[in-house]
Amino acid sequence: MTPVLLVFLKYPEPGKVKTRLAKELSPQVAAQLYREWVGIVLRNVQPVRGSTCVVGYVDGAPTDRFSEWDSYVDEWREQPSGDLGTRLDQGFAWGHRRGRPVAAVGTDCLDLTAGHVESALTRLFEHDVVFGPTTDGGYYLVGTRTHVPGFFDGVRWSSSHTLADHLGRCRVLGLNACQMDELADIDTAADWRAYEARSQSR
Repeated sequence: MTPVLLVFLKYPEPGKVKTRLAKELSPQVAAQLYREWVGIVLRNVQPVRGSTCVVGYVDGAPTDRFSEWDSYVDEWREQPSGDLGTRLDQGFAWGHRRGRPVAAVGTDCLDLTAGHVESALTRLFEHDVVFGPTTDGGYYLVGTRTHVPGFFDGVRWSSSHTLADHLGRCRVLGLNACQMDELADIDTAADWRAYEARSQSR
């Protein structure tokens, strides 16, 4: 069965995306930057297409509003209502009906590459769960070998406790989890400047 990669993304509407960044740079600038980040992340994962089904898992607008990125995904799917745990759970349940394993990434970590995705999917042949940790205590990638009911319950989302909570959930459920290299995501203007500096040095 073909692995599934869910790319979580929002429609780049000013005032609705990257709110912490918007407070520093303005809602319009934050939305424009986020639009660029969507393209960067989708381009970065292109090498996995063919062996993996890349799904744009969208929020904030109907799927036809995302048409500028049509060439980068195999299909679009709208996120359901509910908190992040609910949206992840339903996305993974759907993905596992389509194929396995399933991984999800967001559009906040621009250092993510197709190599990270390939490594995660490979690790899921030997592990139940894989996480790509971020420097702020969250993660840029999560993947599961099979669907696990309740896997996304009891996690404090968008906090410094997110990864620790989820690793604890794995222990409760008896899941064998592994972690990949730590990367930085972008939530603030300082994060953005740090990413630009890394990009220029490369």
